[in-house]
Amino acid sequence: MVLREFKTEGGTPNYPVLYSVPNDQRIRDLAKQDYQKINMLIVGALTVCFEGMNLKRSMNGLQIVTLSDTIIEVSGEDNLALEDLMLFLQQMISGKYDMSYESMDIPKFMRLFEIYRQERWSQWIKHNEDRHEQYKSFDRLAIPASKTSPLSELLADYSNKIRAKNDEIKTLRQEAKRKHDIDNF
Repeated sequence: MVLREFKTEGGTPNYPVLYSVPNDQRIRDLAKQDYQKINMLIVGALTVCFEGMNLKRSMNGLQIVTLSDTIIEVSGEDNLALEDLMLFLQQMISGKYDMSYESMDIPKFMRLFEIYRQERWSQWIKHNEDRHEQYKSFDRLAIPASKTSPLSELLADYSNKIRAKNDEIKTLRQEAKRKHDIDNF
């Protein structure tokens, strides 16, 4: 129920919402605050997950504790939230990842977890590119002519001068590159 806010309507992770989890509530920082508590929480989640998968040969308690430690150690690499791990475990139980349900061990788990982390990273890059495009589009917005005021005219004039200078700089760079290429030919 708690994870619903971190999912899209289709049930996939809502990465922008996951990115907004404050740093002090991410696995790495939670472990700094109370390692034993976060470790036991992860151990419990892993145990429930593996039981839900009905594995023929599951991990024993020591392996699960070791896996939990490993997850905590790598969580800082991607700044993972506990919600990331829980969503991954839900996806694992639901069969999203191509795997044999014969057995589970630490290397198998970490390979599957790496798939989730790569998907998350790809979405982070896309999210940032989209935000950048949005930001760039603000520069392209034209000020409507019907709402002319001294300030809007001044801003429009200033914007046009900046565009002209940017075009001039671009042209100068292209000419310099051509000259450099010719000189080095």
